[in-house]
Amino acid sequence: MNKLSLISALLLLFSSNLFAQWSEASSDEILIRGGWLFDGISNTRRQNKGIVIHDGKIVEIDKNLQGILLSSTNVINLTDAETILPGMIDLHAHYNFDLIDEGRVEEVVNNGIIFLANGVTSTWSAGEYYPERVLRQRDLIDSSKAIGPRLFSSGPYFGGFRCEYSVKTAEDDCSAWPNDITEEEIRAEVDKWAEQGIVSIKIKQATPSETKIIIEQAHKHGMTTTGHLANYEWQYDVHPRDAIMMGLDRLEHQITLGSGGAESADMEEVIDLILQHQVYYGANLQMYGGVNLREELGADMVWTNEAKYFTPYAQKLLEQRGDPLPESDVVEYAQRVLELNRLYQSGGENLLIVGTDEPVYTTLLPGFAFHRELLALVHAGIPIVTVLKAATINGANALGVADKLGSIESGKLADLFIIKGNPFEDIKVTRNIKLVIKGGVVYEPEILFKSAEGLIGPQGPDDHDDWRLYIEPLRSVN
Repeated sequence: MNKLSLISALLLLFSSNLFAQWSEASSDEILIRGGWLFDGISNTRRQNKGIVIHDGKIVEIDKNLQGILLSSTNVINLTDAETILPGMIDLHAHYNFDLIDEGRVEEVVNNGIIFLANGVTSTWSAGEYYPERVLRQRDLIDSSKAIGPRLFSSGPYFGGFRCEYSVKTAEDDCSAWPNDITEEEIRAEVDKWAEQGIVSIKIKQATPSETKIIIEQAHKHGMTTTGHLANYEWQYDVHPRDAIMMGLDRLEHQITLGSGGAESADMEEVIDLILQHQVYYGANLQMYGGVNLREELGADMVWTNEAKYFTPYAQKLLEQRGDPLPESDVVEYAQRVLELNRLYQSGGENLLIVGTDEPVYTTLLPGFAFHRELLALVHAGIPIVTVLKAATINGANALGVADKLGSIESGKLADLFIIKGNPFEDIKVTRNIKLVIKGGVVYEPEILFKSAEGLIGPQGPDDHDDWRLYIEPLRSVN
């Protein structure tokens, strides 16, 4: 049994009590009554009369359950101080973290546990170094053999941003795009990953002609596309404006190429194109402005000890790395805030999505980072209701799964979470999670968190090479 399989087995054994109270709920009804409901569609929350869940789906909402004898069902009674929300969706998740000089570490098992415990019931993994590992974990989760959020995969990065690293199995092998890759080869690779159930792909360090081919072929399979654009030499990159005209579905990180304020790189032109073509946008503020936000918001950004989820060995490496490094400078962060607000003010509120792009340098774990991103968006001036929709229904629309996820409506999958507090008064109360429900299965966050303590990362130098990624873009820009 390999290390990841062993961890999965131990986790399931540890978490068996998690399902004991709700063991019959997978086939019988779960009824939630009382409290308040934000359905992901409305602009307000309303009192919850009753939500009926059957066979993993929401059967009925606003059903008056008061005074009804419910002895044959699982009933969750809520107080007036509690709120129900749709399960949140991270549209820029990663299942690895950076130990700075010690390499980048891939971890799909327990990072998923952390996501779920934080109310993030779906993730889209935005470009992967070990795509087969992510797909394998996706399949384990889908078959109820592992615990985690719905894991939508992107496969590898599409473009020149690939890597060389030490691998132990052939399936983890990484092949870079050569400079002379052909159209037929690009289309064949898109086809290959489409056959493995990829729903959306990420473009990074591709030429304009390559980008156009990727988008065309992805759309033939009903896949969406997103791009981390314009951060490299022009020979191997594409302007966001041009990518939108090619049919790009989402933009990551930035709208323009510059950091010169309102006049930067035709900002108004690009925003007009975003609105015209209905392109979704994720700013990733807490990652790219993490240092600034920690200075401005203090403990509201880092409110718990995330380091305890790492192995003792990984904790020592994290301690040695010193203060976290800024991913970008103050000027670039300010530009992102400006662009975000301009898009919102121009009528793009339904195009805003939430993604973390964590874990990297600035903080630690991605599930907690999602709540940092919610706070960062509100701090930047985006209204709370818009942020909540960006975290739920907008994400589902952007990924093309809004028929199943993103809101609490009859017929949709029963993905939701229950918090203590009113998020419309304080976005930070989304962290006060009482229960998480995914596909009709009820999880207690405390048990999930406890099950992941001390497990993320290598156990010591002897197995570090099983985890370490040696990242080096292979495409020449000369």
